[in-house]
Amino acid sequence: MPDDQPSFASLSAADTMLLQRLQDGERQAIATLQSRYREELRLFCQRMLSGDAAAAEDVVQDVFVACCKVSAESRPTTSLRGWLYQIARRRCIDLIRRRQTEGAPRPTAGARKAAAYEVAVDPLTTPAGRALKLDRAAHVLKLLENLDEDLRTVIIMRYFQDLPREEIAEAVGLSLAGAKARLSRAMQILREQMDQLGDSGT
Repeated sequence: MPDDQPSFASLSAADTMLLQRLQDGERQAIATLQSRYREELRLFCQRMLSGDAAAAEDVVQDVFVACCKVSAESRPTTSLRGWLYQIARRRCIDLIRRRQTEGAPRPTAGARKAAAYEVAVDPLTTPAGRALKLDRAAHVLKLLENLDEDLRTVIIMRYFQDLPREEIAEAVGLSLAGAKARLSRAMQILREQMDQLGDSGT
């Protein structure tokens, strides 16, 4: 297997069965998939798209449409969750690049806060603490806009979506070592940006 491809354990029996049901066109299978993954994929897409909730919903819908077309050749062999993120990531990057070509307006601070909100929701944190955490998360999302899509993606997956590194590797099509290296590089650049803004202590 090439060095730039992931190599992990096989799909679980439950995920293998679910994919087979999808391939067979069973409607309940897509409903099961949506109940498991729709919300986290929506958040991922919203963060990738700098807070654009409507576009995120459209992308997620497109992801599940793609799942309905799964075949023996296109179905994942390792991580179902990583495969879904892989599809979502590609759709988001396509939309970002299309918007850049069309000269679409940049997202507002309010949109970034909407994308960051769930990070700040913690019942053990005081209201003031939640507000501060929200501001910091929104600030990080703004800094992430300056990163290449590949670097921004791994940070969002790891630190906003809490994906394990193995599933990140599956989602971005790298070996585990390659995913770790990309994440390390992305964090290094992000820290440098924060240092330049006097924000290294947040």
